[in-house]
Amino acid sequence: MGFLDQLVAGFGNALSGSGLLIMIGGVAWGIIGGAIPGISGAVAMALALPYTFSMDAATALVMLAGVWAGANYGGSIPAILMRMPGTPGSAAALMDGYELTRQGLAAKALGVSLVCGTIGGLISIIVLIALVVPLGNLVLAFGSPETFALAVFGLTLIAGLSGPSILKGLAAGAFGLLLTTVGLDTLTGSLRLTFGRRELLAGVDIISAMIGLFAVSEMFYQLSHPTRRDVTPPVDARTSFPTLRELRDVSRATVVGTIVGLIVGIMPGAGATAASFVAYNEGRRWSKRPELFGKGSLEGVAAPETANNAVQGGDLVPTLALGIPGSNSAAIMLAALILHGIVPGPFLMSQQSKLVYTLFAGLILVNLLMIPVGIVILRGCLLALRMPPPNLVASILAVIFIGTYAADLFILNPVLALIFGVIGYGMRVTGFPPAATVLGLVLGFLAESELRRSLIISHGTWAIFFTRPISAVLLVFTIGFLLYPLALNLRRMRRQPPSPATAPASGGSSR
Repeated sequence: MGFLDQLVAGFGNALSGSGLLIMIGGVAWGIIGGAIPGISGAVAMALALPYTFSMDAATALVMLAGVWAGANYGGSIPAILMRMPGTPGSAAALMDGYELTRQGLAAKALGVSLVCGTIGGLISIIVLIALVVPLGNLVLAFGSPETFALAVFGLTLIAGLSGPSILKGLAAGAFGLLLTTVGLDTLTGSLRLTFGRRELLAGVDIISAMIGLFAVSEMFYQLSHPTRRDVTPPVDARTSFPTLRELRDVSRATVVGTIVGLIVGIMPGAGATAASFVAYNEGRRWSKRPELFGKGSLEGVAAPETANNAVQGGDLVPTLALGIPGSNSAAIMLAALILHGIVPGPFLMSQQSKLVYTLFAGLILVNLLMIPVGIVILRGCLLALRMPPPNLVASILAVIFIGTYAADLFILNPVLALIFGVIGYGMRVTGFPPAATVLGLVLGFLAESELRRSLIISHGTWAIFFTRPISAVLLVFTIGFLLYPLALNLRRMRRQPPSPATAPASGGSSR
């Protein structure tokens, strides 16, 4: 049976029986779960996993794929509407998405997020179908040196998130890196910065810290400015899809986000958060109007949201081809495969081709279903903006603390969210970018652990990072991206004509 025949048969299997209703239910729960702070995509999938025990393997995987795809988009709803990332991968979209909401363009921002996210998700699944085997071989080339080089490359984005003060951005990023050192050292077993508290053995919870820095701090800001109304309620609760002209304007950002999401998704351990921040920075770099980023740019929403959804296809490459999950969500898919007696790996395509092609078809269908399902759910979310500000703030804070506790049933998480809310509020009023702290927190642990593993492998020789082709290329790109702004500024200074005050006087006299 040929490739197209197997894919068509996969669509038939995915739609047979109650398959369509199960996919709709999975997407709906994913969007709702992603929109609730603390209930990330992986948590939403984990909560749905027990319901798959009575299903056949194909139906179970298709439903979980719907939850995964829906959660990727659902996290952007509170990020855009209330400056509160529902999932870590939606943190980059709030920088421009919330600014658009303040300008009364919430429906437009959500429409761009929905359409561009769907485009990124579909393209990533098509690439997954076409290249799952050769891309699986590429994953084998990634070791600790390559992962460290990727993390360092991601940390260079702190400069792009610094705003007007590069020093404040670097300080905020260093604070995020410092937070990753809290807890038990996984290599030596020693305790670091726990201050004798057992609660800190596992380190600082990233989700709680992120929700505190963005969401709780925003609520504190709203409480401290009771006369302000940053959010302009929409006239009617509807989704405003981008026009053809607007889609053309954000096409470059969409392409950048898709490429970044695919590349980062394939690399184990990077995840949607790193992909969205990388895409945001690269979207600004390639934009014709980079000055609008951070002030309400549709491109600033399209790039990270496309990457956030495009990661799904890349994450599944090592999961299906090698049995190595590329993210927490992919780990849930791996668990579902094993629970149904299926062993992922290089022989999965030959031994379980019917199941694999049913999953491929289901992934395409759930990404298409995101648009109609998202429209229905978004209308209720837009109506939330009409609530009186005190009621809205109180409701959001209640959901935040319940969600952060429910994620791990750990009482320290809501306390951390409150502490980081105070820190985030202080950072906001003093001009320190919280996004730089989040980036340092996300990539710091990955960079440190892979650096130390690499040095152990090489017996302390730093040459290992430059003798391996992939890590060497990534480090060269890192150096290039750091030097490029300096070279650009020097070029501008040379081209800038001297001011009248410094220009040499003509004729030997001045007037």
